Amino acid sequence: MKLKTELHASHFRLRLLAHLVALAAMLAASLLQAQFMVLPVNLTYLTQSADIIVQGRVTEVRYEGLPGYPNIPSVEVTLDVEKMVRGPAGSTYNFREILLGPQAKTGKQGYLVGQRLFLFLPAPSQYSLSSPIGIEQGRFHIARDPSGSETVANEWGNAGLFKNVDQAASKAGAQLTTSQMRIATTRRGPVALDDFVSLVRRLTSLPRIQ
Repeated sequence: MKLKTELHASHFRLRLLAHLVALAAMLAASLLQAQFMVLPVNLTYLTQSADIIVQGRVTEVRYEGLPGYPNIPSVEVTLDVEKMVRGPAGSTYNFREILLGPQAKTGKQGYLVGQRLFLFLPAPSQYSLSSPIGIEQGRFHIARDPSGSETVANEWGNAGLFKNVDQAASKAGAQLTTSQMRIATTRRGPVALDDFVSLVRRLTSLPRIQ
């Protein structure tokens, strides 16, 4: 009986250790992304890297502890899909983002019910986690200008977003239209949503970055 109890305790400790190792790996990967992905990236990189490129309206936001690890803050977001440029078919898309480092302080400002967003996301991890590529650079807010036209800008105000995009497209043999070329010369500030989506669709023909 004593041996059976000791074996059970040993098995429990091994399972606990395995969970802790997995959690440490997950946190290390998230912190590594947060450390390096704040480097400036352009629209070509976002498009070539993203597994999910989606436009939609936020219908549900849940700020809660990561399932199984309640002390780790996370946010679960549900989108009503308006356009799925790359990704699974469906009327909704759901993802969960872990909130670490600077995101732990600013994360609750990132997602609100009713927002219209255009997102560049990686495929969900084995823990069902995902977050915009380039963090704020891969999260775009859709708004209307004074004339009522729809515009889009990321949380860096599109600064540097279109740098070298026309050269990259030309090098890959992707010829841009006049309207696509026009917004590709933008240095900063919102751009027309339709032209932006058109340019992103054109850039999806470029080779993927894995």
